[in-house]
Amino acid sequence: MSNENLKKVIEDILNEKKKQILDKIDSFKNNLITQLDEFKQLDEFTNYSMPSEMNMNEASGTGKHIEILYEFIKKISHSEDQKGLISNLMEGLKNFCNRAALFLIKDDKLIGWNGIGFTQKDGEIKNNDIKKIFFSLSANTILKQAIEKKRIYSGKPLSLADDHLIYNRFGGSYPDKIFVVPFFVKGKPQAVIYTDASDNQPIYEKEIEILSIVSEMSLDLLPIKQKIFARVQTKEYEEEEETFVSEKADDINIHEETAHSISENDPDRKARVIINDIILYNENVVEKGIQNRNLYNLLEDTILQAKEEYLRKFSNLSFFENNLIQILGKGDKELLRGYKFETM
Repeated sequence: MSNENLKKVIEDILNEKKKQILDKIDSFKNNLITQLDEFKQLDEFTNYSMPSEMNMNEASGTGKHIEILYEFIKKISHSEDQKGLISNLMEGLKNFCNRAALFLIKDDKLIGWNGIGFTQKDGEIKNNDIKKIFFSLSANTILKQAIEKKRIYSGKPLSLADDHLIYNRFGGSYPDKIFVVPFFVKGKPQAVIYTDASDNQPIYEKEIEILSIVSEMSLDLLPIKQKIFARVQTKEYEEEEETFVSEKADDINIHEETAHSISENDPDRKARVIINDIILYNENVVEKGIQNRNLYNLLEDTILQAKEEYLRKFSNLSFFENNLIQILGKGDKELLRGYKFETM
């Protein structure tokens, strides 16, 4: 099977799975809360079979590459958050090139996220040093061009006038060849993937491109998956709280119906449940945001989705915003700098 056919097979599989999960969401949208348990089993989204013709001769190395692709496609599609997904992408990339680096678009800059294969030998930086590197989008580099033209670049390392900036910051010598892939989420450029090879080593371009495509599609679906899991967890959490309230109601002679009503119609409790789910499903991001005091910047989309979910049932936003500070921000409003508080 040719590389083009391989790419098409992977894309067809992912498109089919994306359609399946979106169809399920649509069919349950009018009765989601009572039927959330059916969404707990998402295995069908990541279970698929590879065509028999892809079982190639491992002596050529192609079969081994298919196995690696298979492994990392599963890892990427199973990722529970953005950090885990990007980490799996980077781990996958290192199998198909000497070095790889991911740069995120932020304002007018490309900011390093992480690197793979940087060894700190002969003046070269190490992997974590990529986080200290940034490039202005005004600089005429191949990274900028890949984003602006929405086009992959494959070729020599010094293609454009300012490309020397890349290698000055990487340290060491120039690579033999580079492969640069723009990275899109929901059709918008979000990052660029840089890969290279030296010492007559190959770059496996189609494999890198496939991992990029899988990651883009998985990031598109990630908010849907997180929302489903959050709702499942919220339902379980509320059921536990309802049981607790019911037991306490018996102790103080309150009718069970009244206790249930308290649980179902308590905006403060609803806000606590939603915000605790943010922490549950974004533990590493929350920890980093608290440490760097940029919690809202890291979780903006998640927090706004949580706010939207709360407002579907309650209009008094003060309960949500108070718990946002007390639970997510650990009492420190400044950790959520950037969020537009309406009641605080």
